[in-house]
Amino acid sequence: MMSNRRLEDIRNFGPYTTGILNQIGIYTEQDLLSTDYPSISQKLVEKGIRPNLNIFYGIEMALQGKVWTKISSQEKQEIKQILGRK
Repeated sequence: MMSNRRLEDIRNFGPYTTGILNQIGIYTEQDLLSTDYPSISQKLVEKGIRPNLNIFYGIEMALQGKVWTKISSQEKQEIKQILGRK
């Protein structure tokens, strides 16, 4: 079942990440699940925000219900590939 928790109610989402995601129309967990990392990145850049990888690491771990610092090097590499970063 897809959750519709607000971002501020999800672990890993502090004021900065919540604020920038709100600027691109992402307010809930369901909003996050209905988009992808390249789209999030592109929309942030269009708003003048250069997203760092930690934002995506935090999102990934939040969706898994884990603290963002628990991300594995493999997960980091997969996110970098998805975003076309080295």
